[in-house]
Amino acid sequence: MDEAVYCSDPPGIDASVHRFTDGDYTLSDIPELMLIGRTVPDPDGRERIALTAREIGELKTFADANSFDFEEDLITLCLDLHRFASTRPEPEFTFVAVL
Repeated sequence: MDEAVYCSDPPGIDASVHRFTDGDYTLSDIPELMLIGRTVPDPDGRERIALTAREIGELKTFADANSFDFEEDLITLCLDLHRFASTRPEPEFTFVAVL
């Protein structure tokens, strides 16, 4: 698997949503710095966050409004999560970082 963020829930999707770059950012920066979503336990010790569809909408708004205050690659991650989730009907998503 590539170093990327994957959607791991709902089950069966397992889609690559964002490829990591050399920037100084992590998936857990979203709940820790932006206070949107929450970290969830991962059996393999990887970074994993859960976001509702509403929170993903809030994430896009936050990223657009604060694009100059955060690492550009972190903003791109937020927009990639929104782009992926906005085309799907699920009420909640879990994303996992594979490094």
